[in-house]
Amino acid sequence: MLELSAMDTQFFPSYSHLALIAGTFFLNVLFGYFRSRTRTWSLAWFFWTNASVIPIIYLMIKWNVSPLWIPILVLMVAAGQLIGGYLYHPQVSEEDIEKSEHISDGKIYPEPNEHVSDSEIAVVLLNMGGPKTIADVKDFLYRLFSDSLIIRLPWPWLTQKLFAMIIVNARHQEAQKRYALIGGGSPIYASTEAQTMALEMELKRRGRNLFVTYSFNYSDPLPEETLAQIRRSGQKYILPVSLYPHNSFATTGSNMHYLNKAAKRVYPSAAFLPCRSYYLADSYINAFVDRILEQLKPSESLDDFYLLFSAHGLPLYFLLEGDPYAFEIAQTVARIVDRLKKQDSWVIAYQSAVGPMRWLKPSTEAMINHLAKRGIKKLLVVPVSFVSDHIETLCEIDIEYRAVAESAGIKDFRVSKALECHPGFIHALADCVENSLGRSSKRQSILSKIRQELNNVL
Repeated sequence: MLELSAMDTQFFPSYSHLALIAGTFFLNVLFGYFRSRTRTWSLAWFFWTNASVIPIIYLMIKWNVSPLWIPILVLMVAAGQLIGGYLYHPQVSEEDIEKSEHISDGKIYPEPNEHVSDSEIAVVLLNMGGPKTIADVKDFLYRLFSDSLIIRLPWPWLTQKLFAMIIVNARHQEAQKRYALIGGGSPIYASTEAQTMALEMELKRRGRNLFVTYSFNYSDPLPEETLAQIRRSGQKYILPVSLYPHNSFATTGSNMHYLNKAAKRVYPSAAFLPCRSYYLADSYINAFVDRILEQLKPSESLDDFYLLFSAHGLPLYFLLEGDPYAFEIAQTVARIVDRLKKQDSWVIAYQSAVGPMRWLKPSTEAMINHLAKRGIKKLLVVPVSFVSDHIETLCEIDIEYRAVAESAGIKDFRVSKALECHPGFIHALADCVENSLGRSSKRQSILSKIRQELNNVL
């Protein structure tokens, strides 16, 4: 009887048994979520399918769990993987996404209020931001990876902060080294301030006395700070202009989501004005053309180079949900190559992928290696989705991808400068502001038409 009682205890669930069962299930929900975003039968697919096996065995040995519990644990693995594979919780409601109004195509814009004076309007340039110093890198990355609008996980209230901590602890030292290579911090502050001042000056030149400022998602000035500044200055209307020309839930949508959210707390009486897109604007396209041609020496021809348009990557699930980002990138590139009269020898690729989920393909690094194998010796990379030079262009492209290219056999690797304060880009932003407000002067309309005709001729 005593022996039978001892055997019975192997089947009676103790706290350690319950913890192991629950842990196995919830861990596999998370792993199953990651597995569903990898290619079936790939190495990553096998990893996420079996990632829980080692910790389960370890805990069974540590807690002296009988092998008789293995069938139940296998069942929990299967159930967790199954649920995780199909589990999807959008982090903002459809109503919130619609309120963000970050996708311009297809929208019917309301008639602008002609009674609103320029002195009542604040133009806010929006970007993600970056660490000012190496010491700020960890905090910046934690804010970035904690954002469930960009990296979506099941049960974010439980998993998002944990995921951010794991990624940041794994990556922050490497990220600090990369920022050290470009001066010890992100140049995005100086760049955005210069763009803000240039836009304000261009608008004043056009006779528009508008207050222009900027806001970042993950570093100062955060939306709350910018809105408090606007409230003190007395502007009642906010025209948000994203420094991400190509619309996406992850960028323009995220910018607007957090600006709206902060406004409800800091400045609830502020009214937002809808902003039009500029990713196909002639002056914006011509700015890219100038940046590309700047890389050529007087004796060189663009036909000698293969153009690789490198855009920031995006998790594939955004595209599957109807995100317009990749299509707008393609439209911009089509306009650029048409203006350059370059019918072939160009391609679009995506960079900066992180995390276990699938991202847009092809990757910039893979495409560099592919082109090298095809015998391409002269490659000109165009950072098409970036309006300022920072970690993704100065380090990732100009240092890391340059090393990849040289190792692969590419003899001449060049990178065009980001738009920064190129007059064409500033003109595009100013036109975007005036088009959104709908009250450009007759003189400026004539000048814009003249500029457009000259650009078409050139």
